Amino acid sequence: MRIRSLAGAVVLAGGLVGAATPAVAVAAAPDRSTACSLTVTNLYYSIGMQTAFAKLSGGCTGPIDIALERAVTPAGPYQEEPDALYYLQQSADGTAATAYFTDPAERGHCRARASSGTLVAYSPSPVSC
Repeated sequence: MRIRSLAGAVVLAGGLVGAATPAVAVAAAPDRSTACSLTVTNLYYSIGMQTAFAKLSGGCTGPIDIALERAVTPAGPYQEEPDALYYLQQSADGTAATAYFTDPAERGHCRARASSGTLVAYSPSPVSC
C-alpha cells in the first residue's frame, strides 16, 4: 500500500510540475519555400564580362550562387558553363550577390541561374553571348 501511495504521489507531483512549467516559444525561421523569394537580372555586359545580380527578399538571408547557362537556341535546353564564373561577390547582409562571367567558349544564348537553399531563379530573358 505504501508503494502505491508513493508512486501516486510521484505521478501527481510530476503532473503538477509539468503543468506549472510555462511553454517555451520557439522562434521559427522563415519558410524559404513560401515567405522568401529569389530574383536574378538578365545578363548584361559590364567591365568586359557578362554580369548578373541576384537578390533574396521576404526576410531570408544566406549565400546565393549564380551560374551561367548556355544553349544553342533561346528555347534551350540550357547547360551550365562551369568554367565561366570569374568572380562571385556576396553582400555583407546575405541578401544579394553579383556574379561576373567570362564569355563562354561557344556562342549561343545565355541566361543566369541563381540558387539559395531550395530557391532557384532564372533570368527573365536569354541574351546572345
